[in-house]
Amino acid sequence: MTFKKAGLLTMLISLFIFNGCKNPTTIGLDVEPDLALNSQIAIDSTIATQLLKEDSIIANYQTNNPLGFFKDPEFGTTEANIAAALTLPNNTGLTFDNLATLDSAVLVLPFSGFYGDSINSQFRVDVKELDEKIYQDEAIPNYYNTKQWAHKATFIGSSTIFSANIKDSITIADIRVGKNDTVKRVIPQLRIKLDNATITRLILDADSAKVSTNNQFNNYFKGLFISMNKTSITNNGGIFLFNTSTPGSARLDLFYKETKTAGKIDTLQKSFAMAGNLGTVVSPITWDYSNTNIPAELAKTNSDKVYVKGFSGTKVKISFPNLKNLKVLGKRVIINKAQLIVKVIGGSQTPYKPLPLLKAYRWDIANRPQLLPDESPSDPRNIGAGFIGGLYSTNNNNYVFNITAHVQDLLKGN
Repeated sequence: MTFKKAGLLTMLISLFIFNGCKNPTTIGLDVEPDLALNSQIAIDSTIATQLLKEDSIIANYQTNNPLGFFKDPEFGTTEANIAAALTLPNNTGLTFDNLATLDSAVLVLPFSGFYGDSINSQFRVDVKELDEKIYQDEAIPNYYNTKQWAHKATFIGSSTIFSANIKDSITIADIRVGKNDTVKRVIPQLRIKLDNATITRLILDADSAKVSTNNQFNNYFKGLFISMNKTSITNNGGIFLFNTSTPGSARLDLFYKETKTAGKIDTLQKSFAMAGNLGTVVSPITWDYSNTNIPAELAKTNSDKVYVKGFSGTKVKISFPNLKNLKVLGKRVIINKAQLIVKVIGGSQTPYKPLPLLKAYRWDIANRPQLLPDESPSDPRNIGAGFIGGLYSTNNNNYVFNITAHVQDLLKGN
């Protein structure tokens, strides 16, 4: 998204020409009749904005993981892959009947969002075997989006060509132990069949010691590397979000046959979860903004046009150099309401919609992002996450942030 700086800070100011109330025994603001109270609106359009490259971000322990390849004329090319360790069913040792035979192995990735060209682009996803482990002696460290994961060269599965149709449920087989199988409707999801011979070798034929714990399993079968096939993408592509945190969501399903008593053969199922919120799913993300306006804007200390991009893209530092001038109004300046209004440049909403939500933070003394006092649960002035704003308004083509407590602190020099 591209923004233009214009009339960004509006404040309703109450100026109190007194030291305080002596008898505040009623609800509301107690003002004695002989004390002066003056209210006025100040609009400060002198805003300093600086475009900054976002730092690397922790790419695991997420509830949703991105996957895709997206070419944007303003922002360049973004690529997101997924490296995932599989966890054992019930996190316990794994056993199969000696006569178990694999029917199919299906990688399941439930859709949770999409950004990009949903009309003209088509996609294909490839799956390879990871060549380095995510588990580290049962512990899972933080991994950043800049880490590139080693993987084997051979494909062990590829999806069919598909479009960004992420809202339609689908019908699949319903495997029922001891009963006739049937069908069922499931949530929108991408389903990729993996190579039977590879999965049989890695899982069904694995020695019991190699599948005794998740760590031992990951030492042996390190996991899956999932990527978008860039040569198969038509037009500009896009970025998908997949739910990897809800129990039983993203997973590898094995459908296999075992011979039961009296020679009866039954079809069974085992699921190996991809637990994003537990850190076993990582999204390496790269962004190439060469041949765009981004490098020139990053070189400026103040710009009238700024670009906001997620996935470790860009952020905007906003300063109010004239805010200190409000102190001339008196010693007791109390801000009743302060809003930061960010306008989206006309025409930059198409063909891709602005993000539905932006976040505003303050920087602490170490330049680390912290919640504004208006949103911080530890601050008594907290108005709650649902009231600070940041939602995109399609009617006004802007974002509005309520930052009253933060501006009050700036005036106090905090």
